[in-house]
Amino acid sequence: MTLPGLRWWMCGLLFLATVISYIDRQTMSVVAPVIAQEFGLNNEQIARILSSFLFAYAFGQVVAGKFLDWTGSRLGFSIFVVVWSLANMLTATVTRAWGFSLFRFLLGVGEAGNYPGGVKVLAEWFPPRERPFAGGVFTSGASIGAVMAAPLVATITHYWGWRAAFLFTGSLGFLWLAGWLWLYRTPARHPYLSSSERALLAESQLTIGETTSIRWLDLFRYRQVWAITIARFFEEPLIWLCVFWLPKFMVDVKGLSLLEMGWVLTIPYLSLDVGYIAGGWAATRLLRKGIPLRRAKLTVMAVAAGLMMATIPAAFAQNLMTPVVLISMATMGHGAWFTNVMTIPSDIAPRNVVASVYGISGLGGGLGGIVFTEITGVLADRFHSFAPSLVLAGLMPLLATLILRFVGGAGQENPAEEVSA
Repeated sequence: MTLPGLRWWMCGLLFLATVISYIDRQTMSVVAPVIAQEFGLNNEQIARILSSFLFAYAFGQVVAGKFLDWTGSRLGFSIFVVVWSLANMLTATVTRAWGFSLFRFLLGVGEAGNYPGGVKVLAEWFPPRERPFAGGVFTSGASIGAVMAAPLVATITHYWGWRAAFLFTGSLGFLWLAGWLWLYRTPARHPYLSSSERALLAESQLTIGETTSIRWLDLFRYRQVWAITIARFFEEPLIWLCVFWLPKFMVDVKGLSLLEMGWVLTIPYLSLDVGYIAGGWAATRLLRKGIPLRRAKLTVMAVAAGLMMATIPAAFAQNLMTPVVLISMATMGHGAWFTNVMTIPSDIAPRNVVASVYGISGLGGGLGGIVFTEITGVLADRFHSFAPSLVLAGLMPLLATLILRFVGGAGQENPAEEVSA
């Protein structure tokens, strides 16, 4: 028995895992107005709760990458999904404000494995020319999860309370886990892999384990690893602003009810999904036209950085729909940018350290999110406005793209080239 296009089934599993992870992480943001009122929390205190997730998520990706390279994708991914699903469900038991921070931290520990694991699976199952589009499909689960989370969590909270929302969303990961354990194997060991697909993967040397390796600590010697990490530090605050603070912005600043906010937020998150798919598709199209891989990705990312600057005029718009449209342009830009940066580790590193390289770069993105989340909480309380944060979030992706262009250029400081030499 074989399954045609088995590699796309694997991509589908990654997509579903990402959908669930974003529903789980978004649950707290959607119910934040209700929890803030019930527990008497201000914006700075909400920021502390949100940052506890980001702290674990940022540093956890470094550990997760190394852990996944050690255990392999099947076992490692399973462990991380169990951890984050339990953490989300246990949030329903909280009776003191510190409990939210504890379980958000554990959620971050679990979800830290999603993207390093996904990038590792892409490196195992897809040739380089297909990875940008496959990465776009995989990461599009983030926006689908966010789209689903807002109305889903808001509706459950409206009728059954916020505790029921955490119980329901946390249970989804266990349903996914059954499908993952049934279907996932590496290409070399998969009984359902067709001969034609096995030949395709063999041509790209994806079923052959590396006979040479590179030490984890040595990865910090390469400027490309540093460039990706620093670039993500400056770009990713934009999406964390949208994930963590956009629901509260719509309720506190624009005066929407919880249910109205849940449905309005489907617009920027759908745009994010368009960006994920379009960013991968555009890079693949440029590759097919003969444009080198690095140049193709940077071209798409430069355009994406321009779109993310739309948060600047959004900061000063007075009505409801103008900032929604402008922020939607920005989320589309982030989707296109992230789809391309997430597959760079598989372009520059051997397969047996791809998850580790991604984990290191994820630390940069997470640290940027932590710093920016804290700053946003302080600025929102001090100036009673999200405008300063929106302006900063629109400018930093341009800096991130310039760092990739001038610091992360191809050359002799490339771990993949050193190993293959």
